[in-house]
Amino acid sequence: MFKERSAQLHPSAVMEDINTVMSWFSSPVYSRYWLHYQQAMSWHRRHQQAYRKALQAGYGPEYWQEQHPDSHQRYADWNEDESEGGGDGDEESSSDSDIECDVSNMEISEELRQYFAQTERHREELKKQQQLEAEQQDGYVPADRDLRGVSWRSSIAPPSERPGERRAAEMKKLYGEDAAKISAMEAAMQLTFDRNCDLKQPKYWPVIPLKL
Repeated sequence: MFKERSAQLHPSAVMEDINTVMSWFSSPVYSRYWLHYQQAMSWHRRHQQAYRKALQAGYGPEYWQEQHPDSHQRYADWNEDESEGGGDGDEESSSDSDIECDVSNMEISEELRQYFAQTERHREELKKQQQLEAEQQDGYVPADRDLRGVSWRSSIAPPSERPGERRAAEMKKLYGEDAAKISAMEAAMQLTFDRNCDLKQPKYWPVIPLKL
């Protein structure tokens, strides 16, 4: 029965059914959704351009190009999409051009510059924090490896300061006149620990962080 029904369908009718199914998103029911979508994307583009102009006004055009090397191509793609989408949204594009003119002539206040500068500082701090966390993650030792056999120096470059200089300054700050005595006690305890490790070869118990 299915074969007979398929034989009765004309190829053009089949294509029309496929087009109807595939073009469901162009239904007038969703016109309000697409209108809001276009308005949101237009606002997003204007915001990005205003942000770019504010950074260029505060730090110069080279700063923006260094921070966003691929932004030129992205803005070119946006402009191309806007030029191709002209026709149906003439009224919206005209209002957008008016807004663009206002943005280009906008005066950057000192508060706005401070806001963008603070945003950049927070971004740099977050980047440094992520790098620090990545270094700490690399410093973790697998449970099947000996902790004493791990080299904590990943670089073969000579040290930038005298060995023990920072530690001596920290001990002096913490313990004052008794820093040398306490440092000697710590060294003796460390030597005892190393000697026992060499004799008994203990296995380290893994410390598993509870990152649920």
